[in-house]
Amino acid sequence: MEKADKVKVLFLSYNGLLEPLVGSQVIPYLERLNGRGFEFVLLTYEKKNDLAKSGKAKILKTRSDLFSKGIEWKYMRYHKNPKILSTLFDLFAGAIYSSYLIITRNVKMVHVRGVTPGSIMIFLSKMFRVKLIFDMRGRLAEEYVGGGLWTYNSIPFRLAKNSEDSLLKIADAVTVLTNKHLEYNKKIPFLSCRNIPMEAIPCCVDLEKFNYAAKDEDGFKKSLGLAGKFVFMYPGKIGSFYLMDQMLDFFEAVYSEMSNAIFFILTPENAGSVLKKASEHGIAGDAIRVLEGSCFEEMPKYYRIADSGIFFINSHEKIGSSPIKMGEFLASGVPVVINAGIGDTAEIVTDNNVGVVIKDFTVPSYEEAARRLLSLKQEGEVLRKRCRDVAERYLSVEKGVEKYYKIYRGLIK
Repeated sequence: MEKADKVKVLFLSYNGLLEPLVGSQVIPYLERLNGRGFEFVLLTYEKKNDLAKSGKAKILKTRSDLFSKGIEWKYMRYHKNPKILSTLFDLFAGAIYSSYLIITRNVKMVHVRGVTPGSIMIFLSKMFRVKLIFDMRGRLAEEYVGGGLWTYNSIPFRLAKNSEDSLLKIADAVTVLTNKHLEYNKKIPFLSCRNIPMEAIPCCVDLEKFNYAAKDEDGFKKSLGLAGKFVFMYPGKIGSFYLMDQMLDFFEAVYSEMSNAIFFILTPENAGSVLKKASEHGIAGDAIRVLEGSCFEEMPKYYRIADSGIFFINSHEKIGSSPIKMGEFLASGVPVVINAGIGDTAEIVTDNNVGVVIKDFTVPSYEEAARRLLSLKQEGEVLRKRCRDVAERYLSVEKGVEKYYKIYRGLIK
């Protein structure tokens, strides 16, 4: 397609662009698809604190940079309270703004990232006769029950499930994050008979940003006072879906055998709560480091100083989950320690020998995992290259873009 022929796509995300997730899992795809015949209007919901922290100058620069890449960024304010009502308000306001954008930008296709923004398009997609891609991002209602945020048959649960079913019935294409979720969807009677494009596209990694070749060239690890340390690294939020207590239990068991080990946590949350938990587990002093508020642009250099990534996640109804951390660690040449039951991750790690999957949350399992990890680490550069190769084979953003492009072109044709 020539530039004049580019198709306008409205991309809806309830996550904000000023959060790391959208920078990692939305922008790289849109940039590449823009070069292949599509232009985007990106509509996000931004949190008050993120807007204040970024400042007007940074927001304007971000908007200008994206516009030069064929992405027009618009945003609305995210509201958290009162619960349910605030979300309904956001969706109502989003429906009005989306209608305006569809009309004024001559939008032909809408890509919704998840059930919540997808709810906006249940009626609008037919009203405006636009093609609709439902990017499921897991089984939201069931996962929120597992995280202790909702209960089965609660009002939020029922609203989310009704929206999910409605979207599956009207979407022109459906994408999920894992092969397990794809197989699950194929068994849903009202979906399996529709004969629409369905594809598994995991959370992928930008291999240029997370660069295997740039292994601590500037002595960054030494500058952090970590020279000679075996660094277990956890990046991300704490609570709900992430099993920090179990990760601390694992590290406590490992530390008794590895006196040079350190648990390095990168989190946007307050360090005090993490350090308190660590102290309760008997971990303190030089054995733990917590770094608050590191931005997405800084993450690659931190990943490269890790000897092992670690992330334990609540496995309740997680067949559709694809942790972003997985691809970022592997692309950086770093093996991982994970728990079973999270999407396709256990199979990828085990089949390709790029880390360890713990059997259960017990001391014997932790100790066995530590021994297997240390055995793997003895492979040195061979292991690092294998991790990188697995990221390229399964989790490259280029492969994800190809799958999205095939769907986009198929719908337009």
